[in-house]
Amino acid sequence: MDNAQYNLRKTVKRDLSSIKKYFEQVTKSIQWDDIIAFDNHPFAYKIIDELYKSNTKVSVISYSTDIIRYVSKSTDFNIIIPNALVDSASHMLLGNGVVETFSKYQIRFYFVSAPFMNKDTLYQTAPAVAEIQNTLKDCAHNVLLMNRPDPIIEDDEQYIEIGEF
Repeated sequence: MDNAQYNLRKTVKRDLSSIKKYFEQVTKSIQWDDIIAFDNHPFAYKIIDELYKSNTKVSVISYSTDIIRYVSKSTDFNIIIPNALVDSASHMLLGNGVVETFSKYQIRFYFVSAPFMNKDTLYQTAPAVAEIQNTLKDCAHNVLLMNRPDPIIEDDEQYIEIGEF
């Protein structure tokens, strides 16, 4: 291993350690009976597991059927499920009922996942998902990004803004 590879590994390890410490702090700040919203991302499952291990009972909101299934099988958390259409291909709950239901809650943390970013603004390409994410963002006291979105290279109208980070 040359010196450049060694330094890169060291930097990545330090960055991952910082991220891990940050989300441990966030997880510890979540309180009993908080309402937490999750997009589908591997990190969401880690947070759910940590909350369950620490015996912190929360209510979960998600439009992801994968998250809902995981929470129902792996925890005793409350799950807030809207009147919705199930899109089996995309593993999502969609429709006006999702936005209407989610808009009624005061969400403490929203763990968002966005595919694209330009400067400090997050973007989505699916209009139905963008609408749900905007609603969750507007109802949340804290919005935390779980992934590193791809940068928008060209200015194209296919992107829908979901908020600043």
